[in-house]
Amino acid sequence: MSANPGNSSARIGPAPLHAVMFHVFKVRDPATEAMVALAVRSLRIHYPEARLVLLTNALAEEADLPAELELRVAGYDETRLMLERVRAYRDYVRAVEPGTTVLFLDTDMLVIRRFDELMASDIDLAVTVRNVPKMPINGGLIVARTNRPAETRDFFDRLVACCESLSDDEMRWDGDQIALFRLLDPPPHPMLDLRTEPRGALTVRFAPARVFNQTPRPGFLRFGLFRPGARLLHFKGARKAKMPLYARRFLSRPYVAFARLVRFGP
Repeated sequence: MSANPGNSSARIGPAPLHAVMFHVFKVRDPATEAMVALAVRSLRIHYPEARLVLLTNALAEEADLPAELELRVAGYDETRLMLERVRAYRDYVRAVEPGTTVLFLDTDMLVIRRFDELMASDIDLAVTVRNVPKMPINGGLIVARTNRPAETRDFFDRLVACCESLSDDEMRWDGDQIALFRLLDPPPHPMLDLRTEPRGALTVRFAPARVFNQTPRPGFLRFGLFRPGARLLHFKGARKAKMPLYARRFLSRPYVAFARLVRFGP
């Protein structure tokens, strides 16, 4: 049970780094609670300075979640969760103190190495690009810096407006990723390294998903492995069942110590 869920409309206090996830509970679900706990553990290992936040609904107050995870409870329309998520992100960015860096990430992700390149002081936004032609930006990781809060808030206002303009079919699950594609027009795949480009008033860093938002392929998943160089692993769909195995291996003290000493990949 997490303490101090707080008021979803309250102003968020100053902190240099916030790691923010979104999940709406429909029932008590020990598997989901365990998954969130693993994500929190990975963040705490690699970013101990981060404020850890879950944007969620009232049922989360009954869940077995890490005590260090701050619950921000609100009511959400369960039939339009992707739209509700981008609205929640917009409201969060509006509320933070200028200068805060906000990591918006999915609950089915593990941080296995730091990814400070996506939080550089000369960018406003960072996203990951993959080889999916109609949805090349994966919405599972968005890094928003608020050194220029008006510009960052304007982007999230436009993101919500774009999502609201989509059809119900488009918005049901992938609408946020369609909107990110339309607003940011990412570089073409393949991306082998980071690219930083202007997009209107924003400076955006585009990062290869194979490094910064990697979904383990079936052949790797079977043996609890991943392609070299990954910083974050994303366990979409049925892959979630493998998160505990990867956490045991790659959040272990020996591996974390090794990863901090040895540079491999980009």
